[in-house]
Amino acid sequence: MLPRRRNSLHSVKRPRLGERTMLACIGCKQKKLKCDGQSPRCQNCSRNGRDVALDHLVESDKDPQTAEAHQHNASQDDGQGGASIDVEDPADQLSADVALLCLSAAGKEPHYFGPSSAVSFSRIVSAAMKLPRKVGGSQNSVLMAENAAFSSARLFPISFPSPALGSTLSQAYFNNLHPQYPFLHRPTFEFWEDSCMKADASGNLYVAGDIALFFVYATASLALGPAHYDTAESYYCMALEHQPAVLELDSIESIQSLLSCAVYSIRSPAGGSLWRISGVAIRYCVELGYHRSVNRYRKQSNPLVAEMSKRCFWVAYDIDRVASFILGRPVGIPDDSIDAEMPLDIDDANINTLGFLQDPRTSNSEPPTKMTGAIHIIKLRRLWSKIGNSIYPTITNSSVGQDVAQKPLIDKLAQELEEWHANIPVPPDVSDLDPLSVFASREWFRLAYDHSILILYRYWITHVPPPGEEHGVEEALEICFHRARDLCLLYRRLFQSQSIQFTWGSLHILFLGGLTYLYCIWKSPRLRQSARKMEIINTCMACNTALVIIAERWSNAGAYRDIFELLSERTISLVCGDEGKAPEGSHTSIPTFNQGMVNPEQAPLEDWIVGLGDSGFPMDSEWLVQELLQGMRNTQPSEQGYDVEQPPSMNLQ
Repeated sequence: MLPRRRNSLHSVKRPRLGERTMLACIGCKQKKLKCDGQSPRCQNCSRNGRDVALDHLVESDKDPQTAEAHQHNASQDDGQGGASIDVEDPADQLSADVALLCLSAAGKEPHYFGPSSAVSFSRIVSAAMKLPRKVGGSQNSVLMAENAAFSSARLFPISFPSPALGSTLSQAYFNNLHPQYPFLHRPTFEFWEDSCMKADASGNLYVAGDIALFFVYATASLALGPAHYDTAESYYCMALEHQPAVLELDSIESIQSLLSCAVYSIRSPAGGSLWRISGVAIRYCVELGYHRSVNRYRKQSNPLVAEMSKRCFWVAYDIDRVASFILGRPVGIPDDSIDAEMPLDIDDANINTLGFLQDPRTSNSEPPTKMTGAIHIIKLRRLWSKIGNSIYPTITNSSVGQDVAQKPLIDKLAQELEEWHANIPVPPDVSDLDPLSVFASREWFRLAYDHSILILYRYWITHVPPPGEEHGVEEALEICFHRARDLCLLYRRLFQSQSIQFTWGSLHILFLGGLTYLYCIWKSPRLRQSARKMEIINTCMACNTALVIIAERWSNAGAYRDIFELLSERTISLVCGDEGKAPEGSHTSIPTFNQGMVNPEQAPLEDWIVGLGDSGFPMDSEWLVQELLQGMRNTQPSEQGYDVEQPPSMNLQ
């Protein structure tokens, strides 16, 4: 329960949205002085004879993706936008935008990318498709626009929802999001909600409530669509206002608070860093012993607490694994430190503090529950951990080539994925409901399988095969080609539904699926020759159409739509020539360009790619892709089989 408030919950403070100097020197920060951000020394340091470095600030008031991109740009005058920036050796634009997409998919992030992240793969796509790199010169920094719905959101005083609206919001959450992240107990939530409704009716709302209640309302408002975004952020601010007090409880409520914040962040660019939130949630779980066996270490817990502790831990594990893989970072807790049992396959209504009202589901022949899908997701994330630990090299791995040569290991993991796919549960019938999320659409597991196959083979297909394994790589390219195609076609069909809302994660999966499809075509002459031209055109258009639909509802996706449109046109020209031009009326024409963006019909390809936007690729991760680029840079299409390259060299600069 929330602590009592001094003031009513009916008003929310508006956060400061004004401009602020993006750079501050260490001296001014230590002495708490206002810094003008001048380089190499500010006025305060000049007067006092200090010579100190500038320390980059990430402005939490601003859009997180925009702030991240600013950190690796040169200093600029305070209050002057669109300054000209000299860049000695920027990463190619595709990799820069994929880096930004990785950050977006995982929330507001620092900027270290590991080998499992999409940044490495995007560099290889650039090399395989002969995309040029712009070196030197002065250019405008065309950053992605801040999310319009949130940067301009009007935080207005908001009252507790009416019983009808509250019911709509809670049902939207528990029907669409709770089955994927079941860390709340619905009967308990309904008790909280009823208490708040009664307290609000009596004018004493401050005596009741719980932080999860307002997070649920906030996340459900996001799921209902853009018309509810203002309300969503207001509820979110109401929840955050009380979160510190709940975290101090060091209890299961603290973990539920963090996971509620994480689920909101998954669906909103205004949320916090999934990497940090899931990491903190994991550490709370470890501190409370939730990563250990309930049967061995917490036998005295009542059935409800024991079961919810397992759910909280495994949901935190799920989110942690996704964020870690997107960013290529170490996981929050290694698998060999975990012996917690999996959650029981039982509906919320059938569990309370006294025990279970019916036996948990134990056989695939039994009807699924609302927990069945979430348990199967956890099994997939554990497979992801195996893939990450086995396929993608660590910093201390002395022989990357040995990892690439382990095809029997890849085959074993592929078999485990096939077994997981064969046991996908039949979801509960929700035909009478309009799904508000991809998970609720009954197609989530198919997309997850396709994406997992791409994760498994991506490292294999982008590295030089050991002698005698060229045919195995060609087979892997064909597998990725078909899985990426199916992923693009399915996303187009899903996103044509007006009710399904998007996340940065779904954009990340779709965009990387499309890039993988193009990469396979460029890399494999056999695929170029055997695939039907109309199938290639249709798949490229499917991915582009899905990106167009996302961009129409979510303006920040426009850059990825534009990039994929250009790359797909280049690929279609490679395969089909002039006859591969898309029919008139299809959405593959060059998009409308914003001010400062170069028209590709009037400038070389290089200039247009640079003009798509400079997202400030993090230079700290340069070493992660250097080895991949060495062997790919001079790849030439070969009509006789697998493209042969020189072995990549290791350069950890």
